[in-house]
Amino acid sequence: MKNIVRVVAMGVAVLVGAQTASAQTAMSLGLGGGAAVPTGTMSDGAKTGWSSEVVARVKPVASPVGLQLDGFYNRFGLENGIDGNSRMIGGTANAVLAFPIAGRAHPYVIGGVGVYNGKTTVTGLGSTDAVTKFGANAGAGLDVGLSKSAAFFAEGRFHAIFKGVTDATTLEEQTAYMVPVTLGLRWAL
Repeated sequence: MKNIVRVVAMGVAVLVGAQTASAQTAMSLGLGGGAAVPTGTMSDGAKTGWSSEVVARVKPVASPVGLQLDGFYNRFGLENGIDGNSRMIGGTANAVLAFPIAGRAHPYVIGGVGVYNGKTTVTGLGSTDAVTKFGANAGAGLDVGLSKSAAFFAEGRFHAIFKGVTDATTLEEQTAYMVPVTLGLRWAL
């Protein structure tokens, strides 16, 4: 009987602890979209395109630091009159540092690492093989509270995709750079 009481007591303690931890951690999901601007060597073959993003954020209420996971799809037109497109699908894992200021607007900085899968399609000629590369990103954003459970966000990030583009002149792999500017909504869970 004592063992049953101990097990029940431990179970209640675990549930209370989990409930307290859950109440102290803010979790949210978001959807966004906007423009994606290729820069550096990547801009030699790609035009400004569009971007879509799904985000999941976990941040302890008492801490300014959290974790954000993103999944994204970017599509760029091709330069020099070439009919086709280049697409980038990927995901990033990021640290988020939110600045605790009073009011509805909360600025933050974000940065982390990611996986990027790119492929180019030229109309009439077909597609290149999809190639997966690693990279890093950093940027800043602003969350603006709309209600207790919803917020608007605006964010700009600089992505560096290691060996993500081949230079047309030297045929060497170089770091590809892009800057997506995203507007979206985030909902608390």
